Amino acid sequence: MKKNYYLTFKWTVSRGRNTYGYNICSLYVNGTKVSTCNGGGYDMQGTCFGDWIEKEFQEDIKNLDPKEFYGLRYYDGKMIVDGGCGMSSILKIVDKLGYSVVRIPDKKIDSFHMYK
Repeated sequence: MKKNYYLTFKWTVSRGRNTYGYNICSLYVNGTKVSTCNGGGYDMQGTCFGDWIEKEFQEDIKNLDPKEFYGLRYYDGKMIVDGGCGMSSILKIVDKLGYSVVRIPDKKIDSFHMYK
């Protein structure tokens, strides 16, 4: 498993037939698109980040107690990370996995460095 990840959130607007005008949040990790969500009214960055954490670190988060973390639950044999609960909830899970997350200052792009 890698020890360094560069996360970039990119925002666009949907032009799809049934979703025209919806916000789209996409997460790129080390330059590869790994998650996307659309709509609004919830933490979209947290959702994309949580989806990726759930896929990338499933074996590690299985060892966590869901009662200790808001947005983490056990369902159907695996741990589910609900990033819609907020980015701060996901950052607490990531911290428990032994990673630090630092925001990279930029006016136009939300970028983070996640490292062990």
